[in-house]
Amino acid sequence: MTNPLPRTKATLKKGEAVFTANCVSCHGTEGLGDGEAGRNLSTPPGNLAWLSDMPMGRWDPFMYWTIAEGGSQFGTAMPAYRGALTKNEIWAVTAYIQAHLPHENK
Repeated sequence: MTNPLPRTKATLKKGEAVFTANCVSCHGTEGLGDGEAGRNLSTPPGNLAWLSDMPMGRWDPFMYWTIAEGGSQFGTAMPAYRGALTKNEIWAVTAYIQAHLPHENK
């Protein structure tokens, strides 16, 4: 399983939009796990900025699965997005996270 989307500005812009709409509330704008909605969770949201630098965060199947399936099987509040996002939206946000959550367009 590899990301079928090209790593272009358009893909990253789409990923940023998905991230802003679905992830910022818990993971924060910089992906540090410090979003307002995540502050009171018993298992804090993951630090995606750190993850984007780790080998597992560079592995497309891991990232896709994590976003699609969420964290309920691990006892976390991370929701499963397989029914809320399209495959291409999941791939776009995967590319965005793997690109170290770029914020140069803001």
